[in-house]
Amino acid sequence: MTQRILKGFVLLMAVVAMTACKDEMTTGDSYISFGLSTDYSDIYMSRRLGELFKSAGSSLNLPDTNDFILTVASSGGDIIYKGPYGERPDPVRVQSGSYDVSLQSIEFEKPGFDMPQFGDLRTVVVGSGQTVSVAFNCTQLNCGMKLIFADSFKDRFPASDVAIHSDGQSLAYPYSETRTAFFLPGILRVTCTDNGNEVPILSRQLEAADMLTIKLSASAETSDSFSVEIDTVRNWMYEDFTLGSGNDGSSMEKALKIADLAMNLGAEDVWVCGYIVGGDVSTSKVSFDPPFTKESHLALADNVKASTREECAAIELPSSGDMRDAVNLVDHPGYIGRKLYVKGDIENYFGYPGVKSIKEFLLE
Repeated sequence: MTQRILKGFVLLMAVVAMTACKDEMTTGDSYISFGLSTDYSDIYMSRRLGELFKSAGSSLNLPDTNDFILTVASSGGDIIYKGPYGERPDPVRVQSGSYDVSLQSIEFEKPGFDMPQFGDLRTVVVGSGQTVSVAFNCTQLNCGMKLIFADSFKDRFPASDVAIHSDGQSLAYPYSETRTAFFLPGILRVTCTDNGNEVPILSRQLEAADMLTIKLSASAETSDSFSVEIDTVRNWMYEDFTLGSGNDGSSMEKALKIADLAMNLGAEDVWVCGYIVGGDVSTSKVSFDPPFTKESHLALADNVKASTREECAAIELPSSGDMRDAVNLVDHPGYIGRKLYVKGDIENYFGYPGVKSIKEFLLE
């Protein structure tokens, strides 16, 4: 009996010692204190921003920063603190080391309507016995896209099966929707279902705080137009996008634009025109500046100042004939900005609609 009591006492002391060591490791003798570098409500409720929200038919209800979610996590992923910013320990006691700290107005893990996320993300390194102060900047972390549908677009796609896709996630956007959809920064694709087939409409790359409103039309003649309104805090953009140039590619005068290619996949022996904007195309990028290394293709875009892969179509330069020698950018980098007409087949090329099997061309 005495031996059992002694063994039990030893085991109990061992558990107490292990608990004390664990507590010492998680608390440590270093500290992180937090503050806000600016009052974000003053920034986001500025007169300029209020006017923009009013004109867009939206409202902006900013949460109290005390209700923001503060997260302090070690580099290994252990959560030191996660809870309301207003209820945080001041300062937070930590072990010396590296920490990921974040302040977020809401948790945002999937697309949703009227869900702007404000806050800041930092990585800090705390030395033994050191106190580090973090001043958060409360800016918008996600991006927003709002769609407005013209009657011509509704007539072209009466089923109203419009969706916005981003990073493997999708959000349905019916014609009755008037709110702004929010996504993590990245490439946003707008599609519509037509007779059971998914039709790509457009894609745009948005950064944090980008707020893009697009009016979608399907006109036979009107050219695409684009305008941008920029605020000093959030990037407000408005775009009129006309689906289809009204041309059928049957001649140079009726050449398809680059924006038309997605709607004409599989078309053969059609004319396409655009501005030469770059080369060395891949599925994810285009080189817009010389020197270029690939003679086998170049990139065309509707906008001579295109700057993203999504705006461009790869144009295959045939290995036989004089076209490759005449227009490849390795030998002719000065052709950037020139307009090029090509007659060929519209196929998937480097993951996007492009033009291959070219029979004729004209360089303006």
